[in-house]
Formats: sequence, structure tokens, C-alpha cells
Amino acid sequence: MSLNMAGTETVPRPRTTAGQHLSLIAGVLLLVWGVAGFLVTGFSDFTGGTQEQQVIGFAVNPLSNVLHIVLGALGLLARTGARPARWYGIGLFLVGAALFAYGALEADNGGAPLNLNWPTSTLHALFALLGVVIAFVPVRAGKIPDTAELRH
Repeated sequence: MSLNMAGTETVPRPRTTAGQHLSLIAGVLLLVWGVAGFLVTGFSDFTGGTQEQQVIGFAVNPLSNVLHIVLGALGLLARTGARPARWYGIGLFLVGAALFAYGALEADNGGAPLNLNWPTSTLHALFALLGVVIAFVPVRAGKIPDTAELRH
């Protein structure tokens, strides 16, 4: 804490929030998962795939790889500010929850067209929970500067 010109204490604002850091972590993980998926599946049979096409136990196909890369890139972009990170968290929750629900219904049938299995659906649920954390993690806000402080 420091004193301003008016003699009141100010709380320094963090340069980046926890939500921004978590967005970066989620983005990197999803980006790596998507790229690794393309190393396994290649680019053919876009919505097909077999349960043997896996990245460390998680079934993938080219369509799911694209989805993971897009979500990962959005996570990297969301690191730019607290508000984008919160919106990313909301989006990650919605997409993760939808993929979990779809996977829960289709995992026993091969999970077409995303080639989902139970471990993949569970991971989507974990990403949905991470989205909730990103969206609602508290941001320590400092005192709003007055006009005298803005001149310095």
C-alpha cells in the first residue's frame, strides 16, 4: 500500500488477475492437446476416427482437434485482460458442459462426430469446472484513483 497526494492509502492493482493466468494455462493445455491430436489423426476422416486414436487416453479426431485448438487460442487471447478472461471462463464452461453432456450420451456409441470416450468426456467436465473458476475467481480491486492521482 502507498499514500497518494491526498494522504489516503491506495491498494496496488495486480497487473494480471488469477483468471488471466488460468486462461493462459487452459489455453496452452487445449492448444497442446489439439496439436498432439493432429499428430495422431492427421487431417483425413474429419468427423470419423476410432477409439484407438488417442492422446494419452483421450480419444481425438480432426474435428475435436480443431475445437481444442480454437478453445486454446481463445484462452491465450483471454489473457489480455480481466474482462476477456471472465468471458473466456463463461465460454469454456458452456462448451465444456455441452461436450460433457453430449459425450455422456454418445460415449458408448463411439462419440461420433467428435470421437468421444469416457475419459475425454470427463476431461471436458473438468474444463467446464475450470471455466467456472476462471469466470468467478475474485479480482482484488484497488481504490479507484481520483483526478489528482491521474495527473501523476
